[in-house]
Amino acid sequence: MNFSFEKRDHRMLYLKYTVMFALIALCMFGSYAITGHTLIWNKDALNQHVPLLGEYRKIVLGWLHHPTRPLNWWSWNMGLGTDTFQVFSYYTIGDVFAYLALLFPAAKLTLAYQVITVVRTYFVGLTFCWFAGHFSFRDHVVLGGAVVYMVNSYLLYASIAQPFFMTTFILFPILVVQLERVLQNGSAWPLTLAFLWMLVNNYYLAYVLGIGTFIYLVLRVATHYRTTLNYGKTLAKLAFAAITSILVAACLLVPEIMAVMNSTRAGSEFANGLKHYPLYYYLFLPKQLINGDQWTFMFWSALGLVSIAFIAIVYLYTRTREFPLLSISLALALVMLLIPAVGAFFNGMMAASNRWTLLIYLPIAMTVCLLLQNATRLDRHTLWILTSATGIYLVVLVATYIFQNDTTMFMPIIFLIMSLLMLWIINLHGTPHPDRWLVTIILANAACNALYVGTPYNGNFANSTLVRGQYQSIAENRYGGLEKGLNDGSFFRVSTISNNQITSGGLLDNDLTSGMHNIDSYYSLQNKYLGQFSTSLQNTQYQANVPLRQVDDRTVLNNFFGVKYLFVQSNSENANKIPGGYFLDATTEPKINYDVGQPTNPTDQTQLVPTTTNRYRTNNAFPLLYWQDSYISQKTYQKLSPTAKERALASGVTVSSKNSDATNGMKTANLKGNVVKLKSQLVSNRLNKIKSTGLKYTDSLETYQLQLPQLNSKAFKKQLKDSELHVEFASIKYQPFSMKQQIAYEQKHEEQQSTNPGDIVNHRFNQYKFWRYHILNGSPDMSFAIKISSRLGSETIEQPKQSKLSFFKLVKNGTMNIGYFAKGMPTSLTFKPSKLGTYQWQYQVVAEKLGTKYNQEVRQIQKHALKNVKFKRNQLSGTITTSRVGILTSSIPYSTGWTATVDGKKATLLRTNQAFVGLRLPAGTHQVVLHYHVPGLALGCKISLFGLIWMLLAAVASWLIKRHNANKASA
Repeated sequence: MNFSFEKRDHRMLYLKYTVMFALIALCMFGSYAITGHTLIWNKDALNQHVPLLGEYRKIVLGWLHHPTRPLNWWSWNMGLGTDTFQVFSYYTIGDVFAYLALLFPAAKLTLAYQVITVVRTYFVGLTFCWFAGHFSFRDHVVLGGAVVYMVNSYLLYASIAQPFFMTTFILFPILVVQLERVLQNGSAWPLTLAFLWMLVNNYYLAYVLGIGTFIYLVLRVATHYRTTLNYGKTLAKLAFAAITSILVAACLLVPEIMAVMNSTRAGSEFANGLKHYPLYYYLFLPKQLINGDQWTFMFWSALGLVSIAFIAIVYLYTRTREFPLLSISLALALVMLLIPAVGAFFNGMMAASNRWTLLIYLPIAMTVCLLLQNATRLDRHTLWILTSATGIYLVVLVATYIFQNDTTMFMPIIFLIMSLLMLWIINLHGTPHPDRWLVTIILANAACNALYVGTPYNGNFANSTLVRGQYQSIAENRYGGLEKGLNDGSFFRVSTISNNQITSGGLLDNDLTSGMHNIDSYYSLQNKYLGQFSTSLQNTQYQANVPLRQVDDRTVLNNFFGVKYLFVQSNSENANKIPGGYFLDATTEPKINYDVGQPTNPTDQTQLVPTTTNRYRTNNAFPLLYWQDSYISQKTYQKLSPTAKERALASGVTVSSKNSDATNGMKTANLKGNVVKLKSQLVSNRLNKIKSTGLKYTDSLETYQLQLPQLNSKAFKKQLKDSELHVEFASIKYQPFSMKQQIAYEQKHEEQQSTNPGDIVNHRFNQYKFWRYHILNGSPDMSFAIKISSRLGSETIEQPKQSKLSFFKLVKNGTMNIGYFAKGMPTSLTFKPSKLGTYQWQYQVVAEKLGTKYNQEVRQIQKHALKNVKFKRNQLSGTITTSRVGILTSSIPYSTGWTATVDGKKATLLRTNQAFVGLRLPAGTHQVVLHYHVPGLALGCKISLFGLIWMLLAAVASWLIKRHNANKASA
């Protein structure tokens, strides 16, 4: 296989492809439209892609209308406040397709998003046609390869879940072609521009593509150019392309790299702690080639190609000497798929996510092209090799089906057999237009795959997308309409209740449409200090890309963040778990669901339970910025329990150790009586007491009560009125039983359940049933959950499976908020582990007192709020009068991008309470101004300016050299 850069007329090929794409697109996306669905996923697309596209569209249009007006680099609508550059640089700034949204009116945003997805898909296939046009393939062969490249599980999933990932399928062939141009002693300029697009498009995907391009370079040189390459000249061209593109893209890369290094992603557990994948991964990997599904389950290794791809790969390995590059590439890819560390390496040293498999589809599609090109010239020996390999593969697929009971296997198997039979017919009997027959089978196979995933009740993709008009409805009714009219000019934040879903259709985190400042945010990069704050207070809802969520409904945290309003759905989970001090402020018109949640045999309309959306309000919300004159030393702070740290937010302020002298002249905070420790005892429903240090859990039906004996005393219970009840796990260790032990305990449980005369336990069948269950679920593994429930709701500490990828976290502790109790705290709680195994823990039950002292502290904080607060682009200002030295404290996430002036003079910025902006203020009246700039942006722009000048000079020099050589040749 040799690249050719001869100019050819491919217009007819592109026309044929366009017609074919119309048919493929009808299958890929038509089923969504026919069933009333959209291409908007109810997770990332709902929370991130669509609203961010709308926001970015507004920003670009605003800049076009007012190009001299400074851009707004800080948004108060993204969680507690976020650097907009770090958000948009990941999702939209470098995405050339995102700018197509400018052609649509704001009211047609969802249409724009879906059209962009279809256009992106079109260019994926078109790019492959352009790429394959550099080889001597027939048109129908190229079209077959384009279908393979375009219709696979990766792209079918990405088109709905992560559309900007599809751009990598356009970039990689371009990078390979331009790299090949350099290897053939061509110009480095096209490669420079390709590198530049790669770097600007998305820094994470540039990292993956960069590694993939380097691997291609090494393999290509080793297999083809090893003895003929001018290494010095080639390396100079490659260095020029790489360095120039990096310099020019620095305006994006420098601040992006700084954002990553200062995000919650830094320091993630490598490969989620995996040394090898679960057993099921290796068992099901063979079928994933033609039956890709279950994305997180298979660590993004759901290949899902058309069935002929298997036959093409077998054919390739009958011709390894002819095609060494493809043979080595696919063999290397297989080895890489077996090792979690590879996935983690490509994923930025984080989860073992095999998103790098986007690099596999180009060599596989080319392998299919080779088979199609040579389909009429297969000898009997080769056909029998293909048949034997297919037979063995079918045995593996059937065995997988029997074990997993996966009915989705049938269509891929049918097309696998059809493809093999067609190859026999073509070579034994001959058929006119053999290319067309094979491409027809490929098209039919791809169409079935696309229809399957996009049809409700089959692939379930459609069931995970919003129905037509639902995005607009959710945006309009996010809080049941109760948010309307709340903006009174003051700054406040809002939130919801944990696991309490107001709108149907998807889990909502980000709020970019209502105008409210919701504390929840879900973006790929989050402030590392905010993450450290959340984990230090053991917020059980913490995740790297969702650091707060609803902060587990904890009263002081909600107050500290300035949450003035809570929105709660009455028929959803934890509807009664309302933090202290929040009172019902408004409610929607009640609706009656006669079939769900109603008493048995009601006799009167008043007995029916209505469904409403409720708005709760508090008078205890902290101001955004406020002055405190009491401090907590770092030494004292580090000794506090998570609940005590939370409660201390109202009592005083702590500053980072490097700024400890900022508290000079301040008084020590009074933390006495903030938190009360309670005695507790864990008791099984088997009536035996459990050791406080751990539990050997051997029966899944065994339940426990966490008894609080002191609360049986009315006098003691009275002391704890207006308190929030927490269970603090200082440490949790879970050791699953071995497979053998697990099954033995489950067999024993079956015997205990056989209580009727004549019962016989089928041990042999149970052995297989339990063994199969554990294989399919990847157990034994490190995941577990501990659930504690009260009359107010439930709370869970969960160790996610390692297959949760970006949502994985290593759980070693956690503080569970059982709820706020104005008067009667419960004397016992329901306690339930999720999995058999040995649990070791250190825990304590505490009551966080929120009575008179807390209310007095809150009033003092509100009294000392920054006054006359004004928000401008990248700026916040206000005035304050202090009676003595103290710290201006805030709930603004700390970043090195913040600078401050006090009375017009530059002031040292402090990091207060682990994660928030603060300033030391002397006594007197002060004018405070906070400014925000993107860390690294100015430096990056300077480097980019240098890069542009360098590139311009290099272009002029290149032109002059080329002209000189041309004149010399003509002379």
